[in-house]
This record gives sequence, C-alpha cells and structure tokens, in this order.
Amino acid sequence: MATIRIAGLHKNIGDNAILSGIDLDIADGEYVVVVGPSGCGKSTLLRTVAGLEEASDGTILLGGRDITHLSPADRGVAMVFQSYALYPNMTVRENLGFALRMAKRPAEEIAEAVEKAAAILGISHLIDRKPAALSGGQRQRVAIGRAIVRQPDLFLFDEPLSNLDTELRVKMRHEFLRLHKTLKTTTLYVTHDQTEAMTLADRIVVLRSGQIEQIGTPYELYQRPANQFVAGFIGSPQMNFLAAEVETVTEGNLVLRMPQDDLLAISFKTRPEAVQAGDSLVLGVRPDDLVPTDSGALTGIVDFIERMGGQSLVHLEAPNGGELLWQIQGDAPQSPGATIRFDLAKSSILHLFDETGMRVEREI
Repeated sequence: MATIRIAGLHKNIGDNAILSGIDLDIADGEYVVVVGPSGCGKSTLLRTVAGLEEASDGTILLGGRDITHLSPADRGVAMVFQSYALYPNMTVRENLGFALRMAKRPAEEIAEAVEKAAAILGISHLIDRKPAALSGGQRQRVAIGRAIVRQPDLFLFDEPLSNLDTELRVKMRHEFLRLHKTLKTTTLYVTHDQTEAMTLADRIVVLRSGQIEQIGTPYELYQRPANQFVAGFIGSPQMNFLAAEVETVTEGNLVLRMPQDDLLAISFKTRPEAVQAGDSLVLGVRPDDLVPTDSGALTGIVDFIERMGGQSLVHLEAPNGGELLWQIQGDAPQSPGATIRFDLAKSSILHLFDETGMRVEREI
C-alpha cells in the first residue's frame, strides 16, 4: 500500500524556516494537490519527499517504510519537473527508458515498459523523435512517461503545466485525470494555480509560510474555509472581505453595521458566545452573490470592468478604500464612476471571520 505519512517535517536553510512542522497523511491512490503563494514552501515540500532536499527534522513514511534519509533512487518515487528535464540528445524512446537502463534492467523489459508508457500517453508515433521536434505538450507527456516506466509507489509533480499556454493547460489537466484513473498511483502535486488544484485534487493542502492552513476537498475549502487566508486564496474571482461591527444578535439573526453606517441584516446561526454585540468582524461574500438594488447596505463606485464575453467582472472602490468585486453574466451596463448599491443574493453562503482572521463557525 503506497500510503504517505509526513510527521513533524521541518526544513531549515540557515536561520530561515522553510517548512515548520508539516503533518500530512495521504491514502493509497489518493490525488493530493498542494497550493499556496510563491515562497510558501510548496516545491521544498515536494523536493524533501523526493529526497532532493534533506529534512531538518521529522519523518516521511511511504507504504509504512521510513524513507526520510534514503537516497532519491531508493525511495520508490518518481518526480516530474516544471522544466521537463529531457535529454536533448536522446530520442523519446531513449528518454523513456533511461532510468531503467541505469538500473541495468533487461532490454526486453525496458522495451516493453517504454512501449506501454508511450501507448498510455498517446505518443507511440513520436517514439523516434528528439525533444527539439516536440511541442510543449508532447514534451510534458514524455516527462510523465519517464516517470511511469519506473512503476513508482508515488508520483510527485512540481508545477508541471506552468510552461504551457492556457488551452494546452486545460487539455493536459484532462490528461492528468485520465492518467490517474488508469494507473491509480498515489500522487502529490504542487501548483500555484488554484483552478488546477480544484480540478485535479481529491484533497487540497493550502500552505502558507511553511505551515498548513487547511486540508480538505475542493468543496470543503470553497464552502467552509478555515480562515480568511484560505477564503481569499480559494475561489476565482477572489472573495470580497468587508469590515463590519455587530449591531445586534437575536437567535441566529445578526445585524451588521457596514463602513458607511448602513445596517445589513443576515441570517447566521452560531454559538451564543461566538458573536456578541460590538464585536468587529469581517464579512466574506463571493462576487457572484452581490445583487444590485436601490437601497442595498453595500456600496461601491465602479473603477473598471473586465468584459470576458459570457461574463463581466466589475471592480468597484469600496467605502473603506478597499476593492469590491461583482461578477455578473453577460455585459455590465454601468460605466466607471457610477455608484452601485448591493444586497446579498438569497442563496448566498456568507462567511464571518473574527479579528484574528479565523472562521466563525456556523451551526447547521
């Protein structure tokens, strides 16, 4: 069983803590994606699991076997890099079989493994070409094929689609899903693209400054973010955050005083001690949950409009000097400088965060 258990993992470079106590369990065959802003430690985590970086502390178990201090070749993992890392002087066939040749495997076994990997990835017709004669997507398939032939217990992917254009990235996401369905190999995948993460992952790990902020399914992270950071990172366009003060609390009904002293009544059932009158909170609202009205409690002045064919994203200046995003279907009729008042859609799922940025739990 290719389960992974990462416990108390630290990675320091000099006095800088890159990873600070990572705890993560991954089930056999699970597809886990790690996301987070640049510099949060995503690639360092992957490289430490691969053995390309040495852990400062903690343990890494793969299938119950302690691989923390093993060499990369002895770990049973295969890593696909952002840069593909193909040998330019070798054909596709030679690139695919390189690791097996280095392991001195029989020629017949190598040929069979190479042909099988090429067939799975649909690159059999490219087998005698060199990387210079391949497109970006084809090179990526070869890089993946080189990992497949090793039959690893764990696949590691380090932002493998970031060098591809938008159309090809979408196509390759589908290829990754198809490949995982076929091989069912445990996978740890790193990306900065949250759309990629939401599309591919069984579970997502949100990393910030070397620490895990939240682990959950794409749905869980979108609907129940643990804190304001996760709420702002997951979802495109980004969630709106509005400062508010609690005016009154009555059996699950809150009245919030917004920046322009407008009062907003919302239904939000929580523990009685969780929210009190006078508390300062942050209200989180998705851009597609805003509804323009003549007397709404939320106000913004149109700054500019992104028209994207079937949708428009309106950027507004909020009363507190921040930005308010409003997403609508079709074209936006407003012009820059127009003032718009909003209410909340009846179907909207609202989020409240306390002064520390932690989620105020809603009782179902």
